[in-house]
Amino acid sequence: MEKITKKNSEEIHILCIEDNDDDYTLAQLSLKKNMGLTITVERASTGQEGLTSVRNNTFDVLVLDYMLPDRNGLEIIELLKKENVNIPIIMLTGAGDEKIAVEAMKKGVTDYITKDELYTGKLSESITKVVDLTGFLKSWNKSFIELGGLSKKRDVFTIIGLALTISCNGVNKTKLIYRTNLNSETIKKYLVFLLNNDFLSKHDINGKEMYKTTEKGMLILKQLHDIKKYFK
Repeated sequence: MEKITKKNSEEIHILCIEDNDDDYTLAQLSLKKNMGLTITVERASTGQEGLTSVRNNTFDVLVLDYMLPDRNGLEIIELLKKENVNIPIIMLTGAGDEKIAVEAMKKGVTDYITKDELYTGKLSESITKVVDLTGFLKSWNKSFIELGGLSKKRDVFTIIGLALTISCNGVNKTKLIYRTNLNSETIKKYLVFLLNNDFLSKHDINGKEMYKTTEKGMLILKQLHDIKKYFK
């Protein structure tokens, strides 16, 4: 196990299932050079060893090689799904293995990179994206649970994303009610949540209350889109 310490105090636990020593070393050097978080990296050299580690430990991210001595990465993904193991996966493929990468994305991997990109910043960028998404979910979990009681048929993420999208260029409450198909009392509760968290700003224009998505709201909207893609 190797620990790489950067300025950020948050620690990210990563499992890398990779049998090739050179590729693993390149991944380590890339993370050391480009990662802006404190990370702990564990290695497994076979699929079976990796599965055992995932079952017995908690990891934030799994970096998974496609070609392994005992089985391939797609088979490992299938086994994890059967066991209901929910962990973000970044697949490592060889150059020219686009079909494998597409199949991996269909099976639910978060991202993939080719091995000739290992020493670039792409691996660190992918891991950081995963951390941002999971951090976002944890940070707003309580608020979303509370809002979830407002809607039985539609999930909270969808409604918040829709409200922020509608409000990008400014919108009044009446139009929000019409476009979201929510009643006045329900949209009011969403507005309170969005305003309190600085996702929306309120303006008085010609005597009418107008709501507009803030810069922070635009960032959250992007994260919501990323989350939706991740959980497809």
